[in-house]
Amino acid sequence: MTNSQTAPINVVLMNDTSSRYHHGCALVMRNLRDGLETRGCTILATSYARHDWQNDPSFIATLKDAHLVVVNGEGTLHHGKDAGAALLKIVDRPELSETPVALVNALYEANPDEWGRWLSKFRICAARDSVSLAAMETDISHAVSKPDLMWLPDLSMAQGARPVGGQRSGIIVGDSVKWNRRRDLVRLTRRLKLDQFIPTKTLRSRVWHMPVVRHLLYCVYNGVLQFNQPRFTMSSDTEAYLAQLAACEGHITGRFHAVCLSMITRTPFLALSSNASKIERLLQDVGLGTDRLVRPDQLTSLTRADIVRPFSDQETQAIDAFLERASRESDALFDGLADLAGGKLNLDNEEQK
Repeated sequence: MTNSQTAPINVVLMNDTSSRYHHGCALVMRNLRDGLETRGCTILATSYARHDWQNDPSFIATLKDAHLVVVNGEGTLHHGKDAGAALLKIVDRPELSETPVALVNALYEANPDEWGRWLSKFRICAARDSVSLAAMETDISHAVSKPDLMWLPDLSMAQGARPVGGQRSGIIVGDSVKWNRRRDLVRLTRRLKLDQFIPTKTLRSRVWHMPVVRHLLYCVYNGVLQFNQPRFTMSSDTEAYLAQLAACEGHITGRFHAVCLSMITRTPFLALSSNASKIERLLQDVGLGTDRLVRPDQLTSLTRADIVRPFSDQETQAIDAFLERASRESDALFDGLADLAGGKLNLDNEEQK
């Protein structure tokens, strides 16, 4: 890192998804914060996911003291969504005319060409899959100044593989961002008399863990009326969820981060498509192809053996290599972010002399 000063290096985070109660998002933000803080950065302010930062004077006021703004792209920048455009517009703030802004961990899919104008103003654009990187390259191809472009695995995987051991047993059925896919997964659970239904999210209040309330939550969340439920758990935190994955034989889910965390814990999985092509892109980048993708119509014929199918030697090697890449390249990304922030601090100090 270039900074040798004792003054704090101030970083502002945008689209902090840890407020969304999703274990994968919580792990992304924890790894992002840790990566910056261990390199001497201080998190000056945070704008949480779906926060209307443009109409928050107190948040905007913090921008003038920032040495770096980091935008967590996550799954927000697809299909020209208003929420995605709102994030990218941060580069137009006059308070940041001399302050570097970085986009990290971004899915980028089917967006308007004009988004390239915003992308070109970032100093770093880090995609979380190779197809997103190619789309970013296309959208900024005519820009005079361009950011450093890169892709690396989702930041939920930045710490690499988790050590696992002991006997595995049972199948975990996960959830989906799509309501109709959640209902399909519940029907699969019922047909095969599967063991556990565990979404990739949590609700921490004790009220959600009361038996009657939990039963109603299961029915409402999944759009079903079912009296004999599988063991329905809302894991208390990310570590508890990872432990549950590490202890099961197989996992079927429609959530992107559930697939990421399955790989971290070496848990065999099957996956349904999500609301963008993020799962397909992830599996292609890992080198797993489409063998572990299932269509909704295939759920009526799946067996328990299909879900617990162990990873082949080739799959295991591909996952190990991908996780090693995630750890190595996230370190390089955090180094680059810290250098940007430290460089801005040093420039500010020089101007004050």
